[in-house]
Parts: sequence; C-alpha cells; structure tokens
Amino acid sequence: MLKNYFKIAFRNLFKNKVYSSINIFGLAVGVACCILIALYVQNEWSYDEFHSKADRTYRAWVNETTPEGRELLNTATPVILGPTLKDNIPEVEHLTYMFSFSNLVKTPDAQAPFDENILVVNKDFFKIFDFDILKGDPGNLFINPSSIVISEATANRFFGNQDPLQKTLSIRLTDEYKQFTVTGVVENPPANSSLDYRILMPDQNLETLISERGRNSWFNIFGSTYLTLQEGTNQADLNEKFDSMMKGVFGEDFFTNQDYKVGLQPLTDIHLNTEFPSAQASVSDPVYSYILAAIAFLILLIACVNFMTLSISKSTSRAKEVGIRKTIGAIRQHLMYQFWGEALMMTLIAFLIGITFAELLLPFFNDLSGTELTISYGAGTLGVLLLTALAVSLVAGIYPALVLSGFRPIEVLKGRLNLSAEKGGFQKVMVVFQFSLSIALIIGTITIQQQLNYVQNKNLGYQKDQILVLESGISNTPQSSPADIFEQSIRRKQILINELKASSEITSISTSSFTPVQTGGWFQMGFRDNQDQPKNFHGNFVDADFIPTLGIKVTEGRNFSEENPSDARQAMIVNEALVEYFGWENPIGQRLPGPEFDQHEVIGVVENFHYESLHTPVEPLAIVMNPDILFSGISDLGISNSFDPRYSFNLSTSNLSQTVSQLREVWAQVAPGVPFDYTFVDQSLDDQYREERRLSRIVTTGSVLAIIIACLGLFGLASLMVIRRTKEIGVRKVLGASSGNIVFLVNKEFTKLVAIAFVIATPIAWYAMSTWLQDFAYRIELGFGIFLLSGLLTLAVAWFTVSYQSVKATLINPTDSLRSE
Repeated sequence: MLKNYFKIAFRNLFKNKVYSSINIFGLAVGVACCILIALYVQNEWSYDEFHSKADRTYRAWVNETTPEGRELLNTATPVILGPTLKDNIPEVEHLTYMFSFSNLVKTPDAQAPFDENILVVNKDFFKIFDFDILKGDPGNLFINPSSIVISEATANRFFGNQDPLQKTLSIRLTDEYKQFTVTGVVENPPANSSLDYRILMPDQNLETLISERGRNSWFNIFGSTYLTLQEGTNQADLNEKFDSMMKGVFGEDFFTNQDYKVGLQPLTDIHLNTEFPSAQASVSDPVYSYILAAIAFLILLIACVNFMTLSISKSTSRAKEVGIRKTIGAIRQHLMYQFWGEALMMTLIAFLIGITFAELLLPFFNDLSGTELTISYGAGTLGVLLLTALAVSLVAGIYPALVLSGFRPIEVLKGRLNLSAEKGGFQKVMVVFQFSLSIALIIGTITIQQQLNYVQNKNLGYQKDQILVLESGISNTPQSSPADIFEQSIRRKQILINELKASSEITSISTSSFTPVQTGGWFQMGFRDNQDQPKNFHGNFVDADFIPTLGIKVTEGRNFSEENPSDARQAMIVNEALVEYFGWENPIGQRLPGPEFDQHEVIGVVENFHYESLHTPVEPLAIVMNPDILFSGISDLGISNSFDPRYSFNLSTSNLSQTVSQLREVWAQVAPGVPFDYTFVDQSLDDQYREERRLSRIVTTGSVLAIIIACLGLFGLASLMVIRRTKEIGVRKVLGASSGNIVFLVNKEFTKLVAIAFVIATPIAWYAMSTWLQDFAYRIELGFGIFLLSGLLTLAVAWFTVSYQSVKATLINPTDSLRSE
C-alpha cells in the first residue's frame, strides 16, 4: 500500500507540473530565506558566547548623576576603577582594563608604516577571554612592557610566512617610535566577538599613554573595564558593595545631592543592548534582528499558506479519484495519510532545493548583510532542518488533506461536488493574511528608504560634497600636550599649503582634532560652574580655516582670524545649543562660567551643525584654537575616539582621482613614512548609516519575495474561483456580458480582500515604523501617503495576478462552459 501511495504521489507531481512547480518553488524560496536570515540572527544572538566564562564575565559601567538630575552613563570607565574593584570586591576573580588607540606600526627595516589599532590589556586578558594562542608561551606573553601579542592577520601582514616570534615591531608612542618584541600570536577575533584587536600591548605602557592625573581621576574616562566573578557569585548581590566602595572613595558628603554608581553589564548582553554606550565593543540594535527574524518566519508562513491555497484550488480535479477510492473501500484516515505524504514529499523536495538556493545565494547575502556567514551541516543542523520540514509539511498539508479526504463519494460521482462557503472563506482569510503581511512589509520598506533619503539629503549645517579628510599621522595621546601636538599639525598644514599653492583644485585646507564624519563623538567635557553645579559640553580644537572650509554658518560675531593674534590664545566659538544651554542673551564676549578656565571670550556663534549622527540631537559645543583654554577648566573628560589632528581639503574639481593622486604625491614629500589615509565626508556619512542601509536592502528583498509568494497563492485562489463559477460566466456571456464585465466580476472580490488586508496592516505597520523611527533624533513624519502608496502597489500587483485568470475566463466558449457537466 505504501508503494502505491508513492506511485500516486509521483504521478500527481508530474501530471500537474505547473501546480507542483509553483508549490515547490514557493516553499523553496521561503526555506532559503529562512536559512539565510536564521544564520544572520543566530550569529547576532551568539555574540561572545564562545568564551567558557561568558556566563560570569562582565563589563563595568559608571553612572554619574549631577545635582541638576542629569545622568551620565558610560561604559568607558576610569583607569582607577580596576584597582579599586580588586581591593574592595573579593568576588572579582580576574580583571583587565582595555585602552584602545591607533598609531603607526612598522618593521624596523620598513619604509612605510601601517596605521594599526592597538589594545592595551593586562595578563588577565587571556584568563577572561578564550582567544586561542597560536604561538608563544601562554604564561609569558607579557614578560615585560616591551612585549606584544599580535593577531594572525597582523602577523601575516608584517612577516608573511616567517615565524613572527621574537621579531620586533616599531610602534610610535607620543612622537617617537619604540621597539616591541612579538611574544605571541593569537587567533583573529571570531565574527561573533564584540571585541576586536590587531595588537595587544601590556598595560605597563599606560604610564606613557595616559598622564598620572588621568590615571587617578574618577572623572576622566578612556577605556573599558572587564572582569570575571568567582563561580557562584550573584551579580545583583554586589550592588550594595559597590555603593559602599564609592562612599569610601568620595565620602558621605559627596552623595548629598549627587550620585556616582558602579555596575556590571553581562558580556553576552553587550552586542544587542543599545541602552549602554558602545565604548570599544561592537553593538548592534536588537530591533534589526527581531525584524529580520520576523521577516524570515513570515515568508515561510506565507509560503505554507500559499501551499494550502494552491492545494485546495486543485482539489476539484481529484474529486473523482477520492470518490472512487472511497467506493472501493478506502477509509478517510488512509486518504489523509496519502495527501499529507504527498505534501511531505513536496516539502522535502522544496527543502533540498531551498538549501541549494541558500548555498548559491550565501555570497550575495553576506555582501548584503556585511557578514561572513557559512552553512555547516552537522547533526544538529540536519536535525533542525528535518524537523522543520516535518512541521512545514504538517502545517501546509494538513488542511488540504482534511478537505480532500472529506469528499462524499455519492456527491462526487454524481457531479454535485460543492466546495462549501466555509472552505472558500478559509482561503479568503489566508489571502487577507498574506496580503496584510505584504502591505506591512511594503510600508516598512518605503519608510526605511525615505528615512535614509532624509538622512542623506538633510542639511547637516556643513558642506559634505568634495571634502576630503586626511589623517595627519601626528600622534596624540592623553599623555601628550594637546597644544604642542596641535601646533605640529599647524606647521605641517603650512607646508602642505606651500606645496599645493599652485593647485587650483584645492580651495582651502584646515586642521582640527575632530571632523563631523567620525564615529564615537568629540571631546565630552565637564566642569563645575561658579555655583559649583556640574556642566557638560563637547569640544574641538580647530584652526582659523575650519569653519569656512566646511561651510559652517556663523550667525553671530565672527570667525577666528589669523590676523588677530589674540584669537590663537583666548578666542572661542560656540554653537547655538551651548548659547541656549547657558541661557546667554548676548553671547559675544561671554566666557564659560567656570572659575578654573584660562582667560577666554566668545567671539562668534555658529548655527547648530550635526557633528554626530542624526540618531542624537545636537548638543552644546565649544571650539577653540588653543586647547589649553578648555583643558585648564574641566574636571571630567570623555574620549571615545582618536583625536589625532586631521586635515580637511575643500576640493573644487570634477576630476577627483587626479586631485587625490596629486595630494598623495605631495603627502609623500611632506610626511614621508606616514600613510596617506583619507576619506570623503559624503562616503563617511553613508557609512554611519550602514546598518540601516543593510536593513533596508534585506527588508526590500524580503518584501519582494513575500509578495511573489503571496501572488502565487492569489493565482491559485483565482483559478479556483474561475473553475467554481464556470457555468455562471457562461450564462453571463450568453446574456450579453462583455469581457470587461467578466474581468470586473473576478477582480472585484479580490479588491475587497486587499482592502481588508490594508485596514489590518496599516495600524500594525504604523506602530512598528513609529517605534523604529524613535531611534532617530531627526526623522520623517509617517504621513498617510506612505500607507496609501503601499496599498495601491499591493492592489496593482493583485489585479495583475488575477487578471490572467480573468482574461482566461472571458475566452471560454459559453457552449463548452454550459456543457461542463
């Protein structure tokens, strides 16, 4: 009997080639989408779980509450926090402070250095994290301050196939190179690691990189503190100990009208938790993972619904088969097994094709999502795929099996088969469900695209086209004198101007510690005003050409002037947000209201410009030519980005490649041995919203596939309707109905279904997109036009799909349709 079931299944599969192909293709596409998106989501949700101590490893955070009630939460922590935790919290098993910076690295005999990311850690780093040590003695990696551990990729870059152990690298610290010996090679960080590294340096070098004052201040933050707790320790039980520890540090009086809390964030929580600042870790918005997981599930669900709809639409062609088999003794249970078995067979074929699709599309998906995912076929993966195939076949095939096996033999053989309104209603519900999801996905796609267009085209308050930003290569660390470093960049800039004065393609050149395209923000500075109240603002060091080079608008006062020597000593320009923050009615001539600041005065006010991404509002900003003005009066300093000086070139040329080549040649003469590391402002702005752009592409692709699969289901339902109403159409044509009347008759019912789907999808999509847009401080308004456009697009697609069956119905000869008994 089982053999006959398979024979019948294969005969039906090949007899109805178009129907089978549509069903299998729809499921295969759904399976491929599910596999690819599941790989991405699983990678996102598995960040840092490969560490054996991940369940008891944490990143410390500090949260300062000012007397005015403002909370300053940071995962970049003071250097002194680590030793304080070690001395006061016995539950801390291992602890390392991580300080990340970039600088020039080369082999002793190399001419051109590389700009490398360097991570300063202590020997506990490898006791906390399970990064495999490929070469070297794990117990003697940091035997002295001149020892370094490098990643496998770094070893290949500098030494090729040679053994890197005991070889030396020259790393520039402050303004000179220092020799370091390679004592170990560690694996490249996995794709699902929130920590990245190229070179690991022992923390004894912090004395060179960060001043003693910076290392001992609770309000200067540079790096991050990671630790593991002893087994059996409950993180929540440590809160009281942290509070007691901080009272011992600051004294009881400090907490009268302010607070300073220390807490721990689980390691596995870091990557998908945007409530904490990212600091040095890789952080992703979990909303994107949820959206993609939902899209994968919905595409597969639409494919299953499509399978059911098409199966029921073909049920009339197998009615006599069911009637005859029941007449000769077949019971309903066996018929159900057969039809469900056919569904299982088609599902397995679809899964095999879907896995093939997934393998073929994986490179494209990796490019789309910016990942390096691979599909592994272990026992666990194969088991999940098989169980999923069984579940899908059950969901997709059980209802058609119930319908087909329930036909009554006498009615079937007498030609009185009538698909009840209940079954037709179920199909309509499925179509409404499919198109509700499709409309919601279209609304999401259009909204995301419009927001990204808004971000790209919004006036950011500065010129972003044809502005080239070049790294100066002048090292700047917290230990360095900012004024001396900035003075060096000014001198190098003057040499550049002299070398490029004959070039008409370069309008102006400026130097600054930060530019608007850097991730991580500018200086975060805090001080106590004349009433001993904490105040906070952002800062930047610039030259007189910075504002005109970037086209920033001065709304009051004037720009810096090199013709006025006092500007280089004591002038300050602020933005409108800082004027509002301090409540200045007449800002010109004002000074920051802190008693410790060196002599200075505000000479100008610039329009608020977006020096950070549009995710955050424009905050108070002060820019000066003399760094000592700001450093003299602040008590808090946050640095989440390198502030090595940078040069901004305003280019007025259509031949950018030629101009860049000219700059490269001049740079090689002006700064020999320093990499020509540049970027364009508009390209960097695009990179700031890379994650949103990837989401947009994936959602758009998912929406197109969902609509295609939904249209296959609609095609099946239209087929069923035409078959069911064959005689009615014939009678109408005999009575004089035109082809247009027939097309309208068939399309009218589906128009109602799309309208119902639109009503259902609109509030769901509005809520989802409103929530997503909340992540942007500057965003579009969700107007009704987006929803109307999505509904009309879906309706147009539905009409196009159904019209094939409508036109086909008009071509039926009334004589044939009325003789169809």
